[in-house]
Amino acid sequence: MIIDKEKAKHRAAGLDLFRVVAAIMVLLFHCNIHHESSFGPLTGFVSMSAIFMTGFFMLSGFVLFRTYRERELFQKDALKNFYLKRVFGIFPLYLFVAVLYVVTLGQESVFQNLVLLPIELLGLQSVFSTLFPVSHNGGTWFISCLLFAYLAFPLMQEVVKQWGICAKIVAIGLSLFILFWSPLVVHTFSTDSIYSNPFFRGLEFFIGVVLASLSVNVKWFATWKAFVVEAVLLVAGVSIAVRLNLFVGNYMLYDWIAVPLFGCMALTLAGLKSPHLQNSSVLRYASAASYAFFLAQTFNTEIENGLFAACGIQNNVLQITVSIALCSLIAVALHEFVEKPCARMLKKKLSKLS
Repeated sequence: MIIDKEKAKHRAAGLDLFRVVAAIMVLLFHCNIHHESSFGPLTGFVSMSAIFMTGFFMLSGFVLFRTYRERELFQKDALKNFYLKRVFGIFPLYLFVAVLYVVTLGQESVFQNLVLLPIELLGLQSVFSTLFPVSHNGGTWFISCLLFAYLAFPLMQEVVKQWGICAKIVAIGLSLFILFWSPLVVHTFSTDSIYSNPFFRGLEFFIGVVLASLSVNVKWFATWKAFVVEAVLLVAGVSIAVRLNLFVGNYMLYDWIAVPLFGCMALTLAGLKSPHLQNSSVLRYASAASYAFFLAQTFNTEIENGLFAACGIQNNVLQITVSIALCSLIAVALHEFVEKPCARMLKKKLSKLS
């Protein structure tokens, strides 16, 4: 996505690391479900690492509040500029990927694509839960959810900035209750999945916003040791639950452990002081290209299936390595030839408006 001066000002390199790890874990999850890739003792955890989409939405809200916490978005031109940046940051690459998928891999008829077109252009596909496996939506559904969250963010920010500590804690508690309880309803009554539902993803985004508004200045909390403990608890908790066969495959039910620990990780990494991470150009680039990395996975499986068959690649480690390398190459191409030119166009547009 677009990295502007405002984001650079509030940039926390630890959160860049969080974003990159989330993107990679989702790719490894796809390797596991599509190619039955093994990750040794971590296979159970990786098989449920779709939960990192929860981390992605929480991080999006967290970072956005940190970026705009000192801005009044309802002032003249501020709201227009905010939405303009979101549109330029999301839609060009999304539309490019969507069109490319329809032309090269799409199975839908011309009529079906025409029916889908207004929904896709408006980002409404996540409202229809049954559209998840249709066309490219299995890889782009999160954009629809993100658009709803971005649309609501200015109001979220203004409300949260006026709340006291108690109100924020109550808001987080109520959001957690809804997120923890709703998957039980899905499981009990076998309703449609809420995995790609914009309301529940919006709640995760909202929790990130509220967490970012809290001041956590405990020195022992913002350390590598704290992050390692949080990561170990996440891996252990998910792995044990999978071993016990507790709701395996119902990713939203794992919010009971994912949301609290991802929240702790965000707070820890936001306050972590690491010159090595801060000065890492590789990490900065990987974070900037993470959106493209997510979207590159829309094509990865189809290309891999053909590549593995044509080259006779059956080795588990080699398949995983090829998957990561292929997705990285596609992501770099998307970032360099689509995202960066659009960022330059946005910069020129904003300079004319200012």
